Amino acid sequence: MLSTSAWRATLRIARRDALRAKGRSALVVAMIALPVLGVTAADVTARSAQLTPQESATRLMGAADAYVRSEQPGWRLEQAPNPQDGFDVPSQRGPAPKPTAQEVARAKEPLDQLLRQALPPGARLLPVETPNQYVDTSTAYGQEPVQPQGMDLTDPAAHGLVTLRQGGWPSAPYEVAATTAFLAVAGLHVGQDTTLVGTGRPLRITAAIEFPGDLSAERLVGRPGELAGLLAASASKQGGQGGQDGQIGQTAGPGDPGAAGWLVSLPDHAAFSWDQVRRANDYGFTVASRAVLADPPSKSDVPLYRDNPILLSASGVIGSRSATILGIVVGMALLEIVLLAGPAFAVGARRSRRQLGLIAAGGGSRAHIRRVVLGGGVVLGGLGAVVGMVLGGLAVALGRPWLEAKSGARFGHFALAPGDLLGIVAIGVVTGLLAAVVPAYQAARQNVVAALTGRGTTRPPARWFTLLGLAAVLGGASLALFGAVDGSRSRVVMVGSMVAELGVVACTPYLVGLFGRLSPFLPLAPRLALRDATRHRGRTAPAVAAVMAAVAGAVAVLTSQTSSDAAARSQYAASAPSGAVTLRIFGGDTDANRAGALRSAVEQSIPGLGQRADLQEVTYGSCTSRQGSFCGMARLSMPAENMCPPAAMPGASSNLGAGITVEEAKRLLAADPRCRPSVPMSYELTDLITGDTTVLHNLLGVDDPAAGRALAQGRVVVFDPRFVKNGKVTLTLTRYGAASQNGTVAPDTSSTVTLPAVVVRSKVPVVRAVLSSVTAKAAGLTLGSPDSVWLPAQAPSSAAEQRASAAIARTGGHGDMSVERGYQGTSSDVVVLGLAIAASVVAVAAAGIATGLAAADSQGDLATLAAVGATPGIRRRLSGFQCAVIAGMGALLGTAAGFVPAAAVERVQNLGIRPSLDQFGGIDMGTHPLVVPWAYLAVVVFGLPLLAWLLAAGFTRSRMVLTRRTG
Repeated sequence: MLSTSAWRATLRIARRDALRAKGRSALVVAMIALPVLGVTAADVTARSAQLTPQESATRLMGAADAYVRSEQPGWRLEQAPNPQDGFDVPSQRGPAPKPTAQEVARAKEPLDQLLRQALPPGARLLPVETPNQYVDTSTAYGQEPVQPQGMDLTDPAAHGLVTLRQGGWPSAPYEVAATTAFLAVAGLHVGQDTTLVGTGRPLRITAAIEFPGDLSAERLVGRPGELAGLLAASASKQGGQGGQDGQIGQTAGPGDPGAAGWLVSLPDHAAFSWDQVRRANDYGFTVASRAVLADPPSKSDVPLYRDNPILLSASGVIGSRSATILGIVVGMALLEIVLLAGPAFAVGARRSRRQLGLIAAGGGSRAHIRRVVLGGGVVLGGLGAVVGMVLGGLAVALGRPWLEAKSGARFGHFALAPGDLLGIVAIGVVTGLLAAVVPAYQAARQNVVAALTGRGTTRPPARWFTLLGLAAVLGGASLALFGAVDGSRSRVVMVGSMVAELGVVACTPYLVGLFGRLSPFLPLAPRLALRDATRHRGRTAPAVAAVMAAVAGAVAVLTSQTSSDAAARSQYAASAPSGAVTLRIFGGDTDANRAGALRSAVEQSIPGLGQRADLQEVTYGSCTSRQGSFCGMARLSMPAENMCPPAAMPGASSNLGAGITVEEAKRLLAADPRCRPSVPMSYELTDLITGDTTVLHNLLGVDDPAAGRALAQGRVVVFDPRFVKNGKVTLTLTRYGAASQNGTVAPDTSSTVTLPAVVVRSKVPVVRAVLSSVTAKAAGLTLGSPDSVWLPAQAPSSAAEQRASAAIARTGGHGDMSVERGYQGTSSDVVVLGLAIAASVVAVAAAGIATGLAAADSQGDLATLAAVGATPGIRRRLSGFQCAVIAGMGALLGTAAGFVPAAAVERVQNLGIRPSLDQFGGIDMGTHPLVVPWAYLAVVVFGLPLLAWLLAAGFTRSRMVLTRRTG
């Protein structure tokens, strides 16, 4: 049993030793502080982003006591304590009881009367219009879609719903507040005007606001009823079009039936109880109550949970998944600390071996020597943990605006959880102590004479330890890749991946020795660096393992993210080549003059569009509003012998994909080219359009001169060879039966027409076939609206797009312009960048710290080099290559190790996916292939060692100080 006085003496020796070797101590503190900083920053960010019940309530209902929404007036509802978590109408749920007579009667009552019956007496209501539509409004460049909303922002009940960033609240007629996101896109400022398209009424922007929970919202907030009234009047002038759109937010009074929601304030701010919420549910209203959100009822008192048990398990699954992710993050942070700090304590023990030898020679036991080294772990671990905690909190505080902008929501508060922070400090101290355990036992077992004379011993890694690591690699990889079963897939992958990675860590000393065999083939400086790394494997292997762990984690996540992104990209349905500008004309504007005005509006607004391509969709027959007329369509027919066998079977078109197994789908894809879809199923292809060579280029990316000649010769250009048989394509012309005066409908009729065809490959398969207008008319086909496509050298800017939209509106025609900007992806680019930076920082830090330890441990060797005539620059180059060797070995091993969890995660995601068929038999497996991010891997394998070399060489002094060698 160790006495308190013994520990005090041990800690005093450790503190003095840390102050004596300030450089080495700073490296240890940095190694421990770096992961602690990351964990602290993640904890503070998560806690700050997690809203308290009161903060959530304020963002939903301002300063009111409840927020009420009209969902199914008159019909009884069941809701969760927070209605955003779900609600249900029992009478509309499967074999539920039929509506009661009371429900039927209430459904016929006025909304105002229902609202008063449902709410407590004396409730004060503030109407809130829900922004459920986008309308175009004028901007500094043209026009841009925006969400109109009506609400009295000056009312005390609304305080907290939005944040005022500039200006003052709207208080006069036709004044509005605009969100900062809309102002940034529109190029407008407070004090300027905007006009909702079609209304003709300027709206003065008096305030720049933001919704704390949705910083990207593009909205205009006016006084209740004003914006909705303008839109309703505009729709009325246009003959009643968009009647439903005009209903939003017509809430001149608290009980106006057009209101979608109300802020409810009770007398003396009394609590809106759960019983009162359920009473409002009986009348068809959902209620978010401040009191209920702060103190929710038990699950047994919530009818929605009793009738829908699956809703109870969802939160448990999410909590388990979050705990698993948190466990991985914390576990990897601890592993990084141990791997990085372990060699530092080993070097410290070797540097102090004479002092430790004197302790042993003076009668000190092995326990005393172990306590001295462990005391250094406690002192430096505690200091590193505190420094990391403080820096992590400061990093979040300084980066708060950036974090909030990236997340799209403001923090509720800056949260410093004392329990979490003390736990993180304790973890740092414990892991610092654990990192000193192995060096402590090694120092206690050293020979006293060797310690006093300064001679060290180097032992090769134990063979059994390497074999154990190899077994862990094979077992962990097998567990992660093939051991995923239903119910525990994510945990199995996590455990298997971590076992495999720990196995690689165990094999690292042996692998470092293998790398050392390359040293005879290298120049002087890298040869010395590699030999030094091999000779001091106890110092090199943990640093290499730390770099490997950081790189492996980044490679795993990036490979998985790249694979998902590639799958989404392959399913992306482009409307034209990237950068193309498309004008769709509708609403009867098919005559040449109206179409010409719309095209001119686009061309004058966006200069440099290039040559225009005009096209028309092909149909069959006429389609008017007169009674007795008919509509029709023209479709390409695929010969049965060209279809994939499952789709060619009788009745397959009504039950596509039924009965086909994964094995059968794989066999068909490998053996039968007819089963390979020509385009992804996400494309909704138009069958036929008319066009010329310009249409082929601008819309489809086809530059084959033979295709243009085929069109001129009257042939159909087809982009899927399965539709062509004997050089011809068959069109099925369907004519829908006409309605007679007595209401009967004649049966549909169909016919076919065969045309010569040629098969061409399309880069953007948005249509199945193109033919000339002359050929279409000769075949008796009908031409639709005249659309246009331009393909400029680069995509127009957002401002140019807004100008063109405004110019189209000024013509009075019915046209819609869009710009194909290609696959935009998700936040993967930000994730990739963040992971690349994080992995690089950790890897370079680990390599740099190990290089600093090597420099501290190699003073005698450097002095010997100087004594035998080495140039002053050898120190700089040697330090650079020492750092590069560690970074290079770690990056190479980490790249290989990262594929195990990536492949396992991809396999888990693909389990249970069933193949599907399109109408012509093209098989889509629905699985995500594993895509390797080669560009990133190349940067890691080659760029990371180069960066490490540059940093180490740049910060190392070339001047050498000769020292006396001891021993």
